[in-house]
Amino acid sequence: MIIICGTPGTGKTILAKGLARYGFKVIHLSELVIREKLYLKYDEKRNSYIIDPEKLLKKLVDLQRTSDKPIIVEGVGAEIIPKEFVDVCIVLICEPKELQRRLEAKGYPPEKIEENLEAERLNIIWGEALDNYGQEKVVVFDTTNISEEKLISDAIKELKKRGLLKGDH
Repeated sequence: MIIICGTPGTGKTILAKGLARYGFKVIHLSELVIREKLYLKYDEKRNSYIIDPEKLLKKLVDLQRTSDKPIIVEGVGAEIIPKEFVDVCIVLICEPKELQRRLEAKGYPPEKIEENLEAERLNIIWGEALDNYGQEKVVVFDTTNISEEKLISDAIKELKKRGLLKGDH
């Protein structure tokens, strides 16, 4: 299983959609959690669902077992998937000024923007990924000044290097 994580606005969905063109089955974590009710409760203050890790893992293992394609899981919270199920964790980062611009363009409220900027400044998701998977399973791409196609191309090179993608894609 390949996971893509990062704060909102770093390009997770863009990268996942790009990798889908190479034969991967993409699971958008937030959609799956809501559709399959894989949450403990709804956090009114943060305007988000609190993932039930046990239910999520069971569902992801079932999806991986029944899929005829390699699976990519993208989204905030993907970094909670246990190490033994993860082949590689791609962490996307972005310079806070650019991230702020992106989140404002997406219509995020000021308090949500500040919360995400703080997480990015402190490298919270990157740190959690390193803690959970170790340096050998984590690769980081800075999306601040990179085109979508360059990001996808760099990710493809990394997946090939790790033996997770075969052929001349």
